[in-house]
Amino acid sequence: MNRNNFINYLRQEYICDIDYPWEKYPDYVVIIRRDNQKWFAGIFTIRGHQVGLDINEPMDVVNLKCEPDLIPTLIRESGIYPVYHMNKQHWISVDIERYEDIEKLKMLVDMSYQLVGKK
Repeated sequence: MNRNNFINYLRQEYICDIDYPWEKYPDYVVIIRRDNQKWFAGIFTIRGHQVGLDINEPMDVVNLKCEPDLIPTLIRESGIYPVYHMNKQHWISVDIERYEDIEKLKMLVDMSYQLVGKK
């Protein structure tokens, strides 16, 4: 899945708003639940080394909130990493283009949406 297809999927499936909050980083996207104004996904173009890879190529990742107990298992999968630039106990980063299990990615997005909806 590419970045634009992923954003379109989020728009279609969730009651959310898309925001580009940083002028300095015009490609950074935050997806916000409309009911409580909390982020459930952030899309960033980063370099591989920022998530612990030995490459410096740009990649699009989505940061998703995750059940803390699942994170150690998930980050063993190819394309899922300790989160870039957020709380590593509650968030993961997923390579949007290279992660091959689209259904699992959708499940992870849904989990993130539900988790940020809790009070």
